[in-house]
Amino acid sequence: MGRPRRGGAGPATEIFAARKDWGVGIRVALVYPNRYAAGMSNLGFLLIYARINARPDALCERAFLSGDGGRRAPPRGPGAGSAKSPIEGRTLESGRPLSSFDVVAISLSYENDLLNIPAILAAGGIPPFREDRGASGVRYPLVVAGGFAASLNPEPAGVFADAVVVGDGERAVDLLLDHGPGPAGDSGYQRELSAIPGVYVPGGYRPEYEESSPAERTSGRLPALRVMEPLPGFPFPVAREVLDLRSLSPAPPVILSEETELGRMSLVETSRGCPRMCGFCAAAHACPSFREFPIDRVRAAVDAAWPHRRKVGLIGAAVLDWGPFRELAREILERGGSVSPASVRADLVDEEIAEILARSGHRTVALAPECGDARLRARVGKRVPDEAFFTAAEVLARSGIVSFKLYFLLGLPGVPREEEVGGIAQFIGTFRKRVLEVARGVGRMGAVTAVLSPFVPKPFTPLQWASMTSEEELKSREKGVGAVVRAVPNVRVSASPPWDAVVQGYLGLSDRRVADGLRAARPGKLPRSTPGLAGGLASVVFREKGGGEFLPWEVIDGGLRKDALRVRYEAFLR
Repeated sequence: MGRPRRGGAGPATEIFAARKDWGVGIRVALVYPNRYAAGMSNLGFLLIYARINARPDALCERAFLSGDGGRRAPPRGPGAGSAKSPIEGRTLESGRPLSSFDVVAISLSYENDLLNIPAILAAGGIPPFREDRGASGVRYPLVVAGGFAASLNPEPAGVFADAVVVGDGERAVDLLLDHGPGPAGDSGYQRELSAIPGVYVPGGYRPEYEESSPAERTSGRLPALRVMEPLPGFPFPVAREVLDLRSLSPAPPVILSEETELGRMSLVETSRGCPRMCGFCAAAHACPSFREFPIDRVRAAVDAAWPHRRKVGLIGAAVLDWGPFRELAREILERGGSVSPASVRADLVDEEIAEILARSGHRTVALAPECGDARLRARVGKRVPDEAFFTAAEVLARSGIVSFKLYFLLGLPGVPREEEVGGIAQFIGTFRKRVLEVARGVGRMGAVTAVLSPFVPKPFTPLQWASMTSEEELKSREKGVGAVVRAVPNVRVSASPPWDAVVQGYLGLSDRRVADGLRAARPGKLPRSTPGLAGGLASVVFREKGGGEFLPWEVIDGGLRKDALRVRYEAFLR
């Protein structure tokens, strides 16, 4: 990667950005289909960039959503554009269009970012849709997708990508580059790619659908998927790549940039997966093994960034469950640094954890009750009693942390409105009271913010068969919570738009027929008037799936057995 440096490849505050000659080996454009600030706060994206550039036979440059819809005029030649702001379809480092590269790799962490991909690829001179590229007879760069959202259900990403990396990406990326780019539409080359562990090649599978009923044809609903039939030479199912984290070579330093959402800290991964099995959580179920990085590897990553960042963001779905958390946090504090865990488990908060967070400068801590009622929380698999949250809040308040964000789900399947809204409102009231009693002793009371997020079914979870609650009902429940707590001092309510959640469900649960909707997409937007969208939503989002129904992500082998998940789903509904 060369010596740490500032400037050159991107904003002037970047450190550890790579500078490599254009003529070197395989040229990869790594696309994050959202703004620079979001992409440069995504550790998976940063690690892949560093890993590719650490190879002597490869070059990796970055591309992002420009934010201006591509209206700005492109630069006149390679490197002619401003290096400080992304230009649609061109890389930040050299200003070259995506079509100039051998491989275009898309890092997809969030389903809704699928809406941004068509504009980025088209502006870069690449027909966005895989089928269109195949029909053109022109050889374009190999388009590869990866990331958490692509791993959960590779079918939607596969409408753009020639290959989708499913699971841990380190080895798959190396093997893809070792193999080299080839004619993406060639069946022989596709079979070679499909032999790489953890790589799904959508062109090697043919979907078969049930016969449409007269009612479905009249309503515009889509017939159910019957099976994904593999063509000769393609594996079924495709095994999700799950690596022994202890076997990975040390990661190269990742780029540090102040112009990001998390720009004042270095990001270091502690673990993958989650030891808890909450029924709504894909992180725990898609790969149901909690794997921890050795402390020496994590410590080395902290040390690499230490001359530039003394605040360390520890990344993982269950950071406090990582065995060496307390040991490493103490080391960082003793060196004059601070720590910021990506997640805080209420039932693991004690005086030591509170002291670590307080000494690190935290003024607000986020906790996730998910449900206001403890019995409902236990039904969805989060067996943490109310008292654990109240006690954690008191311990944190005694350390001087008196502001909190509380995350709740709205619209869990089969849960009456009164039960959900009333439970959340009662929980917030008790939580605030318990915090206030302690806060008086420290001389101040902060704010309690209730963050309301619509429930969206996720692949590989027990609730994958569930229907989403309607947009209108979600709005009603949000207003119900707001009406109850609005008069309570120091309590606020924050909610994400229900339509965004509906779109997330549509993009995350569909098969390749989602291409019809994505062709009408605009960056960040899926118009409600999109032809066929109403039928697609009725079929994919607002319909409970049958236990024997084939689901699009069943082309991937990973997670718990389907029959075990179904037992948990039926138990939840009782």
